[in-house]
Amino acid sequence: MTLTSKFKKDLSILQAAANKEIYLDVKNPKLYKKVRRYYVGEGLVELSGEDPDADYNVIMECIAEDLVYRQTANPNATNSEFDGYR
Repeated sequence: MTLTSKFKKDLSILQAAANKEIYLDVKNPKLYKKVRRYYVGEGLVELSGEDPDADYNVIMECIAEDLVYRQTANPNATNSEFDGYR
């Protein structure tokens, strides 16, 4: 399961955190813990637990990377362009 499918209803918050508009661990600590648990549980990251700031930065990098991969080749394209109807 991908980040975007698991946290579909929270994508705007995750995008704001990835863009450094908010601090996810301050604004929504429950969501941060769920996302952190997701990445650790999937084996995608290993967190030291010794430095919370470093762990937070690792999680934010993962979120930003996953949100970029979610975009299409041309994010400005409409459905009609994909279907060949122009």
